[in-house]
Amino acid sequence: MVTNAFLALALFLYLAVFAVFLYVCLIADPETSRMARLFNEEIPTGIWNWLGNRLSRNTVNFLVYFSDRFLLLIYCTVVYGAWSLIFWLVYPWITRSHTVSSIHKHIGYLFFIACISSWRLATKSSPGIITAKTLHRYDHFPHDNILFEAKCTCRTTGIPKVARSMFDRHKYNANVPRFDHFCGWVHNTIGEENYRWFLLFLLIHFAMCAYGSLVVWWLFVGEVKEKELLQVTYVDRFTGELIPSSKIIVAQYLFNRYLWEAGIFMLMSVMAVALVGFLIYHVYLTSYGMTTNESYKWSYIRTWYKRELKEYEQAVKTRSAAPEQKSATKVTKVKQDQSRQDFARDPGLPPVNIYDRGFMENWREVMFPISLREDRSYNGSARPKYE
Repeated sequence: MVTNAFLALALFLYLAVFAVFLYVCLIADPETSRMARLFNEEIPTGIWNWLGNRLSRNTVNFLVYFSDRFLLLIYCTVVYGAWSLIFWLVYPWITRSHTVSSIHKHIGYLFFIACISSWRLATKSSPGIITAKTLHRYDHFPHDNILFEAKCTCRTTGIPKVARSMFDRHKYNANVPRFDHFCGWVHNTIGEENYRWFLLFLLIHFAMCAYGSLVVWWLFVGEVKEKELLQVTYVDRFTGELIPSSKIIVAQYLFNRYLWEAGIFMLMSVMAVALVGFLIYHVYLTSYGMTTNESYKWSYIRTWYKRELKEYEQAVKTRSAAPEQKSATKVTKVKQDQSRQDFARDPGLPPVNIYDRGFMENWREVMFPISLREDRSYNGSARPKYE
């Protein structure tokens, strides 16, 4: 019982820590989440300030270089480490198994090649760089004057700001067209020309983790059936007590006998859930003609619109009810409410995302970037399609 409770606690802590890491580092927005701001901005800033006052500039620069690639190192350690264990432990198990076919080993090799290839493609591909010479190539989105104002100049580069672009301070120190986000797992900025490769990276890694989880699961199922583990009686090594079989006892037995294999199964299962969540999120963004950067901004705009509309409606109700108020106290309150109403402006119709051109066009825009097409028609762009 103690061992079972310990395993359950270890599993719970593992999942809890992973969930917190997932939320704080990858999901939550530091602008709106106090926890995300604490772990992503305040604590790192405090640490760098403390180190900067105690270490030499060269040492700090080395640490900055290392920290910028921290997630990249974690990715390489986890992926290459997990695949090493799979080749070393899981593949021989497949060979011995009567439940899982050996063809899955060949499929595994294909997944390994696809995994590394998609990661390298997402790492090395350029998102597109806007310069004075390439400005015409990426100037194919109109300014909506909501998220992106017209006739603005980048303060850093001094060139006109293209709609949907953003200055990348993480890697390129340049304006990136259709800026989406910076991905630490591939240590690359995701923009107009490599967003499709990022989606491929997510898809292949999700498929790899989901498929690997199922194969290892069926290996465990085959082990239970072949050795009839649900029908045998177990002996406690410490007390000598005979323990009747149960699913919990069998799970504990398999976990102890196949510790590394169980760890691989848990890792792939959790990552499959996380990756499918990210993949669904980006499929949603693409389908509605948004980037990650724009989705955050749209969340602020919708919140602002709802607040302004609510204040305006309350002000209108207060003003329409004013003639019914007669007491001196109420008259004063009515005047104050009318004064507030004077400042409450009708926000008008809900703001619209003009970059949402429909499901098919939105996906065509991602899979076949406009900047790489040969049929650019307006100053190297496709702007007439929007107007």
